[in-house]
Amino acid sequence: MMGRAERITAEVVTGPKRLVRSGAASPLDFEMAWASLGELGRLLTNDSDEALSRALELLSAALCADRALLLCGAHGEHVRCPAKEADEPYRAAVVEEALATGCAAQHDEPQMSVIAAGLRGARGALYVELCHRPHPSHRDLLSCAASLFGAALRTERSAICTSRREEGEPELDDILEGAGLRALRADVEASLRIDSPILITGESGTGKTLLAGAMARASGRAPVVRAMLGASDDLNTIASELFGHERGAFSGAVGRRSGLVELAEGGTLILDEVLNLPMRAQQILLDLTQFGTYRPLGWQGLEPKRADVRIIAATNGDLERAVAEGTFRRDLYYRLAGTVIRVPPLRERRADAPALAIACLRRLDTSRRWTLSANVRRLLRSPDLSWPGNVRELESVLARATARALGEDPRASQLRPEHFDPAYGGITFDRPSEVPANATSGTLADTWQRIASERSALERAERDLLERAVRENRGVLAHAARALQIPRTTLISRLSRAGIEPRAPLS
Repeated sequence: MMGRAERITAEVVTGPKRLVRSGAASPLDFEMAWASLGELGRLLTNDSDEALSRALELLSAALCADRALLLCGAHGEHVRCPAKEADEPYRAAVVEEALATGCAAQHDEPQMSVIAAGLRGARGALYVELCHRPHPSHRDLLSCAASLFGAALRTERSAICTSRREEGEPELDDILEGAGLRALRADVEASLRIDSPILITGESGTGKTLLAGAMARASGRAPVVRAMLGASDDLNTIASELFGHERGAFSGAVGRRSGLVELAEGGTLILDEVLNLPMRAQQILLDLTQFGTYRPLGWQGLEPKRADVRIIAATNGDLERAVAEGTFRRDLYYRLAGTVIRVPPLRERRADAPALAIACLRRLDTSRRWTLSANVRRLLRSPDLSWPGNVRELESVLARATARALGEDPRASQLRPEHFDPAYGGITFDRPSEVPANATSGTLADTWQRIASERSALERAERDLLERAVRENRGVLAHAARALQIPRTTLISRLSRAGIEPRAPLS
């Protein structure tokens, strides 16, 4: 900043449109400054960090300001500035006033003036430092610019939530429909009255992620951002995805990147398959869950950043067992398990299967009102169906059945037994499944014993192969599934059916 002797003075001449600064090469033209809002709006249609940086540079030039900053968060704790500027302190009192009032706040010192305007539609403020006394038009222009920045940030933070809502995800009442979920409904409703973290457990395919999203929306904590854990074992990759990184944090980091935690500011962060998080990466979640603080990669500030997010974690594994075996941190478990909600498998709520099927059909095909014949309703409730893939398996079965029904009759709107696979899960929907010619030779008892023996041998062979795949890939399910050339969800379903805990040490 300039010293007192070098202070630049200002005076208004020829009306409110032009401000002449002594010592400046040219006067500040407010007509041009207001015209720059159009270019500012065009830049902010792109919510990238580079676009935000360029928009701040444009605003700084339009106001003849020393610097312009974008301060995000409930307390303006997330600082964004043009890439060429250092992360210097700002006048927190002015920012707090702008955040509290939503309007422009001003502070004057001998060497400079500071203006901050609250963002419209997003938490944060726009902040500029001037080396002259501002004209009233400065405040008006800054307030308009704050509206543009606020709209850009609101779009950025809610992008994931909006796109998922457009996919037609079910609401909470739809998910909790059915007599088998009465106890679950009571737990969910109780958890919505408080703001503590939630841990959702249950087998693969039970709808944990759908429930987490619906609970987040029902709580009013938006935006809703989902972090899919376990896609990488690299600590830096995980940290960058969750917490973001600063420019120059690593080779190729040409700009600042916001992490999922920052995008979820004020809303809900869903940690999907938290048990897949490597032990080293579990440490970086501790401060976030305990103190609401985090550090992006390359962060040079003395104090960490703060985040106001509610965490909902989900897993299909046994976290308590993982804690006992030392593969999951005990302190992190207690931080995540503020409220524990267990989603029951479909085999424990067979009576709900027909109602679930109707709800699935509505999501699969919104163009018609599908129904189920009485025989299909009865068969879906059959105790012979174990549903190892749970609701996800039910959706797959229904998708094939509707395709077969529409193939026979494009006007079909009811599923009948003949639309399903000839034999599924051990029961016959309509016609007997094809079997080898010699499979039924001999007495009934002998044939049954032979089939049971062959099935038992096949199950043992499959279990041995699954254990080998998990062991050789050190428990990383993504790698084991790649080695077996099957989808990861299929591997998880097979492990569950075989009674194998993926995180348990295999001898």
